[in-house]
Amino acid sequence: MALWGISTTSETAANNYAIPKHLLETDRNTTPWNCFADVRGWVQRRYKTTANSGISTRYFDEVLVDVTGLNKTDIGGSTGIGTAGPVAVFFEDPNQASPISVGGGGTTGISTAQTGYVHVVFNELVFAGAGATVRIRTFDANGNNESTAIVGTAASNGQTQYAWAGDAATHGSPNVYTNFNGQVTNRVEFAFTAPSTVLSANVNFLTTATTAAQTVAIGGTVIWLNSVAGVSVGSSLSVSGKLTNVPVVSVGNTFVQIGTASTIGSTIVAGTAATFSTRTNQTILKIDTHRGFIGVVTDGSNGVGVISSFISQFGDVILRNVGGAGTTGSVGIGTTTLTVTA
Repeated sequence: MALWGISTTSETAANNYAIPKHLLETDRNTTPWNCFADVRGWVQRRYKTTANSGISTRYFDEVLVDVTGLNKTDIGGSTGIGTAGPVAVFFEDPNQASPISVGGGGTTGISTAQTGYVHVVFNELVFAGAGATVRIRTFDANGNNESTAIVGTAASNGQTQYAWAGDAATHGSPNVYTNFNGQVTNRVEFAFTAPSTVLSANVNFLTTATTAAQTVAIGGTVIWLNSVAGVSVGSSLSVSGKLTNVPVVSVGNTFVQIGTASTIGSTIVAGTAATFSTRTNQTILKIDTHRGFIGVVTDGSNGVGVISSFISQFGDVILRNVGGAGTTGSVGIGTTTLTVTA
C-alpha cells in the first residue's frame, strides 16, 4: 500500500507526503489536495460549484481505495495514516475556478481591503473549530520592510455537514453534524482581509555603469551610461556613493538627464555603478509557514489534536503546487505568496 501513501517512514515533500502517489499535482481534475483518508479508505471529493475556489458545500465523494480504518494508526496489524497532518498550504485561487486555474501568476493578486483565503489541506478528514487562525506576513515589493501581520481566521460554514468519522462510522451512511461550529473537511479555509493601503518601494530593474572616458562634475545633470534599456521618464537613478533614487527627466540613446535640483556632491567617474529602479506600490503577502496554524483542529478518527506545524518531521516546509496552479516561486494562484495592489 506504499504507493497509496501509508509508507509513513518515508513521507517527504519529494514523494507528496502521506497522500496518494497515483494522483499527480499536474492533474487538476483529480488533484491530490481533494483526496483524503477517512474510515472508508482513500476518498476523492469532487466539488460541484466554484464557491471558495471549489471548496463548496455541494460535492460528492468517491472511494478510490477501500481500506477500512485507513485514518487510524493501526489497521489489523498494518500501518495506517495515524494522526492527521497538513500536506499543503496555499492562497486560494481568486478566480474561484474549479478545477483550480492553471499558470503561476495567472492572477495578479487581490485588491486592497478585499477578502482572501488561505487553504490548509490535510491528509485526513478533520474537524476545524471556528476561530482557528493562520498568520500572514506583509512585505514591500522587494520582499523587505516587513509591516503589520494579518490573521486569517477559520469560520463555520453554517451548513449541515457530513463525515464518515469515529469508531461508530460505517460504510452505510455518514454521521450528520448539524450544529458543529466550524468546518468538517480535509481542506480548511481561513479568511483574511487584505491591507487597506499598500507599501511603496523602489524596485531595481537595471544595473549598468557610467560610460568609459566620461565624468560628471558637481552640478551636472546629464549622465552617460553603457545601457538605458527599459529606462523611461520617471524612473529613479542611483549612482554608487553619489546619487540615491533621483528622478529621470529625459532619456537619450546613451544617456539620461536628471532634475536640476539633484546636484552631484562629487564627481562621477567612468565605470561607476549605476542602478535604475521603479517606484512600486504594492504589498506582498506571505503565509507564515514557520508558525503553522493555531486553534482547535482535531483528527476525524479519534478526536485528538492534529499536527499543527507546516514543517514536516523531515524538515521540509510544506510549500506545495496545487494541481498545476503556479509554483512557490511565482506570485499568484496556487502559491504561498500573493500580491495586493491599490
